[in-house]
Amino acid sequence: MENPFVYGQSVLGDAFTDRRREIDYLFHELQSSARIFLISPRRYGKSSLLQVVKQKLVQDGLLVAYVDLYKIASMNQFADAYASAILNAADTKIERAIKAVLEMLVRLRPKIAIESTGVASVTLDYSFQSKETWQELEEVYQLPERIARKKGTRFVVMLDEFQEASIIGGDVLEKQLRAVVQTHTEVSYVFAGSKRHLLYEMVHDEKRPFYRMGEIFNLGKIPESEMADFVLDRFSRTGYKVELSTVEQIINKMRNIPYNVQLLCHRLWAQTRDRKVITDEDVALAIRSLVYTYEAIFGELWDNLTVYQKRLLRAIALSKGRNLFSSEVIVRYGLETSSSVSKGLSLLQKKNLIERHDDHYEFNDIFFERWILERG
Repeated sequence: MENPFVYGQSVLGDAFTDRRREIDYLFHELQSSARIFLISPRRYGKSSLLQVVKQKLVQDGLLVAYVDLYKIASMNQFADAYASAILNAADTKIERAIKAVLEMLVRLRPKIAIESTGVASVTLDYSFQSKETWQELEEVYQLPERIARKKGTRFVVMLDEFQEASIIGGDVLEKQLRAVVQTHTEVSYVFAGSKRHLLYEMVHDEKRPFYRMGEIFNLGKIPESEMADFVLDRFSRTGYKVELSTVEQIINKMRNIPYNVQLLCHRLWAQTRDRKVITDEDVALAIRSLVYTYEAIFGELWDNLTVYQKRLLRAIALSKGRNLFSSEVIVRYGLETSSSVSKGLSLLQKKNLIERHDDHYEFNDIFFERWILERG
């Protein structure tokens, strides 16, 4: 019997946790000329949500291209990935799509290969050493609008982890994308990101090209009652017994973060396969087991931090991320000054170790936090 809890990949279909309201909102908004900045903390299921919405839009007859910028390290890779995503979304008849792209990207001399899975990949002939190449690259960004007009249907472009654009191509890429996007009437865009402070800067800093470019949509947590229903249903349909109070404990200890809940439940399901009964003691054991699983990773991460960063992380763990600028916390944990705390928090955010939530800071990885607490 297959484990019903899925993590570490895009979660689709029956394994996807609720999000009906978010799906409906994005589905309807993207059917008109929309530019949405989807901002979400890590592990809230942002990428899975985009994939579910993509499926729904495609079923409704729209063309949808998805590009994950987190996997891209250079402008060459970005241009190829963008063109490939547009090509694969353009037509179910891949031969027709190839012909259209070849006609539209004449100057960039595209080379197209078809993989065994039927997916097409595009490699463009260019070098980003010249100004002319950057200008020619505009042809790639114009592809979805031109295809949408030609086919008489709306195109949707989803750029996941969009904050990485500034790293990939700097200010030039942001400016070029902005200049093209603002002219499109037949293409809707989703600019999604999990490094919230970076994406907020892109949208709120008036000096940045994407300043007030579109609507901000913050992805929040799934209501605890709905998450509990999801967990109970997945356990019960595979013959497992678990009390509601135990499920509520799982959700509470995992801070109701979808990825963490799925991960812990996955471990619990495997851990109790022989008796199919889950208790509070099993939950505690599974959490300790997961912390131990990542021991080597956490140890290496810890060794690469400065003494002050370690001190600050301990303070966040022990104080639950609250009142970090108070004299009491600064003195208790040896944090020196409030300006040192501010600088330290900024660096830890850039390292993607913590995130600010309203009036407090939280670890992005709950198990890393528990590992630190266990070390004293």
